[in-house]
Amino acid sequence: MASRTVRLFAVAALVVAAGACSKKLDTEGLEPQLQDQIEAETGSTITGVDCPSDVEVEAGTTFECTATEESGATFTVEVVQTDDAGKVSWRFKSAQPGATGATGA
Repeated sequence: MASRTVRLFAVAALVVAAGACSKKLDTEGLEPQLQDQIEAETGSTITGVDCPSDVEVEAGTTFECTATEESGATFTVEVVQTDDAGKVSWRFKSAQPGATGATGA
């Protein structure tokens, strides 16, 4: 059985002000960046990444995005804000794209 490798990559996310004092993370801008990085890391074709739109900018905040592979398989990506300027790191939380499941006998 192969061990799971956790991969972290820094991603610069754009921050957009939403309201007078509150800042929201630009997850709409983050989604294509994650898609590109996941494709480069795995060699899989990712058809989309969906992240929540209401994430406050705050270091240490964790949220999950869902990525969809060309085959239709979906998996979870955990994203952590590394600072208060909108930078994040990510790792696979569930099965990686392109991974095939074992079949039982």
